[in-house]
Amino acid sequence: MTMHVRGIIAFVIIALLAGSLPAAAQQADPASGSLRARIKAKYLEKRDRFLHRTKDLYFAVGCKVLASEAGILPLTSSQSYLAYVGEQTVVDTKDESLRQAAVQEGLDRAAKPGECDYYRRHPEAAEAARRAAAEARR
Repeated sequence: MTMHVRGIIAFVIIALLAGSLPAAAQQADPASGSLRARIKAKYLEKRDRFLHRTKDLYFAVGCKVLASEAGILPLTSSQSYLAYVGEQTVVDTKDESLRQAAVQEGLDRAAKPGECDYYRRHPEAAEAARRAAAEARR
């Protein structure tokens, strides 16, 4: 083979390899995207659980099931939120506003007539709120 033919063959091989590399790189992206999606989903799930718990505890405070807000601060503060969601991701700046909205939503629910009857119908929920606040104070 002449030098010119070898050069063309080498060029074709390099071109084929270069064309297949981006395809391989694209195939790796779904795996990293999947990991990213799983981390975000786990974070959002933890955030939702924390916000739900915050609403419930402030509802209990508003209904006078819990003596004061001070007992639940270790469970509902910004610091406990960061500890609860973990270091999986950077926390959104809107998370604090979501936490504050959950606090207000719990208090607003307690202010509605008849809502606090929930604890008379479900004394186990009142006991669970008291137990959670007591454990947080330890």
